[in-house]
Amino acid sequence: MTIEQAKQVLKENGYYVDNLWHTDDVHQFGDISEDDAYDVLDSVLQNAYTIEKINEMLHDEFYERTN
Repeated sequence: MTIEQAKQVLKENGYYVDNLWHTDDVHQFGDISEDDAYDVLDSVLQNAYTIEKINEMLHDEFYERTN
């Protein structure tokens, strides 16, 4: 299965896959191992503030579209 096929399967099952982060997004800042780049992504994307802000924005956008 290709990455595009995998994304399509996920999208068909309700997952948002139009903006995925990749370790290359971290590597652009300098030399770092692949494992460390993944850990950076994991730390940022699971950060309580990041999750809170995304949930706030989802809430705001939902109510803007439904009211």
